Amino acid sequence: MSTDPTPEAPRRINPLTLWVPIIFIVLGVVVFYNYLIYTSMEAKKNKETQTDAQGTTRSNERPAYLGRLEKDLELVERSGKTVHLADLRGKIIIASWVFTRCPRGCAGVIAKLKKLYAELGDNPNVQFISFTLDPEDTPEMMKAWATGVGIKDTDHWWFLNGPKDDVRKYMTFSFQFRPVQDLPVEDRLTPDDKYIHDLRVALVDHAGHVRGLHDIMNADPQFQEYWDKQIRTDLNYLLEEQKKAQDKTP
Repeated sequence: MSTDPTPEAPRRINPLTLWVPIIFIVLGVVVFYNYLIYTSMEAKKNKETQTDAQGTTRSNERPAYLGRLEKDLELVERSGKTVHLADLRGKIIIASWVFTRCPRGCAGVIAKLKKLYAELGDNPNVQFISFTLDPEDTPEMMKAWATGVGIKDTDHWWFLNGPKDDVRKYMTFSFQFRPVQDLPVEDRLTPDDKYIHDLRVALVDHAGHVRGLHDIMNADPQFQEYWDKQIRTDLNYLLEEQKKAQDKTP
């Protein structure tokens, strides 16, 4: 009498044999994607650029139009005086978003902007403005923080605060910064580490158009170097636009 052979138990597949190739494929895609972005940035940087007699790099490629500062905004400056963004019309604006107790990238943004500010040499046609996203930052706190990072009292660099909702809406919808995110308590580096916010720098032309958001604090050193150069290239372009507009004014 014959009996059927006992069927073999199905072989279990080691999960590693599935996940290891998937992980390598994903990593490969990420690396390749970053490579494509970097090479495209390099190509853009090298396209149609020229250097003048003073060694300043100028680009014939016009910075894009990303938005416009349509409305005025009343704010309080670190000096305690009330100022209006409308008063800056005609100037090129270099805008950043910080707060005085930031334990992350705010000091790094200001350090980079300090170098740019020094290069411009108090150019009256350019205005630096740093908004605080923390409604608890008082003029005294902003003044102490700015002094601590080496920004002297000057009309060419405003440190500003205003009503929380008004400032955040303006920064998001007019300057085109990413919205602020509240950081969960368990993820904070310090008790004051309350927000995740956009560390890019906005360039606004003399007519109030947002012409660039520059990621000068990018975690990748190559991208950071690219944006350090690009903000200067775009700024020089906007200065040329501004000069042509001023020359046309009777």
